[in-house]
Amino acid sequence: MSSLTPLTFPEDHRESTQSRSAFPFSPIDANLSTSPSLNTNRMQQLESMLKEVQGRAEIVEKEAYEKAYLAGEKAGMELGRKRGEQILESLQETLKETETSLVSIQQSFAEAAMDVAKHIAEAIVGETIKADQNSLLNIAKQASDQLPDNTGLRIAISPDDYSSFQRLLEDEGSMLALKRDATVKSGTCRVITNQQDILIDPIAAVGDYLNTLRPVLLDASAPDKDAQ
Repeated sequence: MSSLTPLTFPEDHRESTQSRSAFPFSPIDANLSTSPSLNTNRMQQLESMLKEVQGRAEIVEKEAYEKAYLAGEKAGMELGRKRGEQILESLQETLKETETSLVSIQQSFAEAAMDVAKHIAEAIVGETIKADQNSLLNIAKQASDQLPDNTGLRIAISPDDYSSFQRLLEDEGSMLALKRDATVKSGTCRVITNQQDILIDPIAAVGDYLNTLRPVLLDASAPDKDAQ
């Protein structure tokens, strides 16, 4: 009688692998880890997430740029406005200074014109008296006629003008007394009585008269303040 041969089964490779895995890690299914479709899906998901993140980043960057641009534009406009106000204030100040300078120049011209007019008037009177001493004698006579008391009346004349005055009086047949006086300048004379002593100086009289009119004339030539 033949002997019985016991049945043998091939060793399960998965079980042997699992039994040899170290705790607490579980074995990885080789079939799953090497599945092409699963890897493709994972890559597509990652790419989609990356594009979404990039899109959001671009939106945030654009919004940040627009906000920064608007803020910079607003700051630039404010700076420009302030700069414009400063320039306007500077121009207004310059305009005021110019107006003040013009008024000063106008006043200086008016004063210079008065000085020139005075000089010309004095020169004309001086030349007239020098050319016609009878005019000085006539002024002296008019002054003496207006005196309330002519007692002791006499006319003091510069030694340079004495002979001319004496000849004029002789031609007129006047008995008016003349007196040489070295203190009297040529072109002038003094009308003297027992009560008064009057200096006749036509040139000085013209200057005094113009000096009296000077404030009125200068004020009339000044610019109208209400019109400024």
